[in-house]
Amino acid sequence: MINLQSVRSDATHDQRLLDCRAEVEPALHQIIKDAQQNGWAPAEVAMAIADAADDYILLLANRKATAH
Repeated sequence: MINLQSVRSDATHDQRLLDCRAEVEPALHQIIKDAQQNGWAPAEVAMAIADAADDYILLLANRKATAH
């Protein structure tokens, strides 16, 4: 589990994205490292993560669209 810091209330949208990436990227690298130890290539893991993230973004967009 990653230890995330609280979001700064005065941060702009762009800064929030940068801060969030800085927070979660170490966990991403750990996932890739762990998967490599199980025989997966880093590019395979990165693609799987990207695909899952894309699916999640679409899910969130669909939820937002149906909430109106």
